[in-house]
Amino acid sequence: MSRPELELIRQRYAFACGYCGVSEVSTGGLLTVDHYCPLSAGGDDSLDNLVYACVRCNQYKHTFWPSDGDKALGLRILHPLQDILVHHYRHNPQTGQLEPLTETGRFHITLLRLNRPQLVRYRLAQQLRDVLEGKLALLEQQIHELHETIAAQERYISALEDQIK
Repeated sequence: MSRPELELIRQRYAFACGYCGVSEVSTGGLLTVDHYCPLSAGGDDSLDNLVYACVRCNQYKHTFWPSDGDKALGLRILHPLQDILVHHYRHNPQTGQLEPLTETGRFHITLLRLNRPQLVRYRLAQQLRDVLEGKLALLEQQIHELHETIAAQERYISALEDQIK
């Protein structure tokens, strides 16, 4: 795969695994490229068939491709950019687990082991980081407002001192 093509795939997936969401920053390096429809099942190297994936998700998916019987039962892997994932599963913020909403969602979560302990801890830690970043932004805004209030009070005091003189 050419470097420009890899860069495009990385950007399409926001530098994170299309299946589990783990980022390059979290893994400390580049991820792999998965063929959504494996070459062995007739897939190709088109951009729509390439998914940026962490090593674990790529290993768990491996060469899986649903048979016609599997498809009839909804037993398939969801495509990160073509399926509406929230129709098939949701994130439980209390537990950090993904909860299936459809049989397809259940199969997807199970095959890719998206509730493995490391991913649950990752999601909970990410959630905590998001909360802390929000609190930090709020505190920075309050500090800015306090600085403005102090500056206004200093101007008021200076004006009063000028009137007294």
